[in-house]
Amino acid sequence: MLKLLPRYLLILLLLPLASCSQPEPQLFNYRFFTFGTDITVSIYGSDKKQADTGFANTKDLLQKLNKQLHPWTPGELHSFNIACSKSQQHTISALLKTMILEGQRFYSLSDGLFDPAVGSLVKLWKFDNAANIHTSIPQSFEIENIQNTRPSISQVQISDNTALCSNNLVRLDFGGFAKGYATEEAIKILLALGIDNAIINAGGDLTAIGSKGDNPWVIGIRNPFNAGAIASIQTYTKTNIFTSGNYERFFEKEGKVYHHIIDPQTGYPTTEIASVTVIHDNAMQADAAATAIMVSGIGRWKDISSKMGITKLMIVSSDKKILITPQMNALVTILDNNLTKVIEDTQ
Repeated sequence: MLKLLPRYLLILLLLPLASCSQPEPQLFNYRFFTFGTDITVSIYGSDKKQADTGFANTKDLLQKLNKQLHPWTPGELHSFNIACSKSQQHTISALLKTMILEGQRFYSLSDGLFDPAVGSLVKLWKFDNAANIHTSIPQSFEIENIQNTRPSISQVQISDNTALCSNNLVRLDFGGFAKGYATEEAIKILLALGIDNAIINAGGDLTAIGSKGDNPWVIGIRNPFNAGAIASIQTYTKTNIFTSGNYERFFEKEGKVYHHIIDPQTGYPTTEIASVTVIHDNAMQADAAATAIMVSGIGRWKDISSKMGITKLMIVSSDKKILITPQMNALVTILDNNLTKVIEDTQ
């Protein structure tokens, strides 16, 4: 027994050293460009190889989705839009079918204010290229020529695995909710790899899971008037936070801002609201609702948010007021005290 004692002591001495060799959890940040914006993938953990794999798989997925769903470059949605222009029936994938059906659902819930069939107007205003800088306002008759037939996603008929547009001016543009679909699918990939603490941030539209160790994820909401954040949100659980604003793709002419969120009723960019931030369990619904509420304006935001099942909502009006629901107010810290905050329920 005495001869064995040194060996036991050696083992006992080595055990603490082995435990100390475990890498400490850290934050791994990755960045790339797709969906017309910077994508940031943040993963908190101790396994760099696992994080690298999660990022690589996420990047691959999002780039494939962007190619498939891009309305203006070669891919499935682009091909479908060409078929629409010729009033031709077109075979569609399960993904495109899902996107059309969800788009029609959001169109119905929003009383037509969210309409992914505004692609003809987006192209007319030259917002089809994120890198395009211009100051041209379409002629009123050009907008009227499109609006006279009021292209709508309701004019897309699906039969099994084929679809047909009854209006040849329909051009589908899923920019209003594709990032919601994409972030949810990307999070599924991370979870399948055992990554439980991460954020997929697509230009301010994001899905977060878990936390940053003992600390929450702290999400900044962009200030539409100045550099920096207008508010922040802390989260320890799965949270979808989506913001629509007038500051992503825009130009100014004669002191007026013209941005890429087009009102399908008028054919012109929206004016009354600078940004809308929504939290909802369904990322696509949060994404679509943020756009629909931007379009609804100050007069109808309560009605539309109620119809779309949104209770966690913050609006920044163009006249620099913050309208926020009680449910959202409980989650948000306002960082810009120069704006007037008004708490209003959706009812």
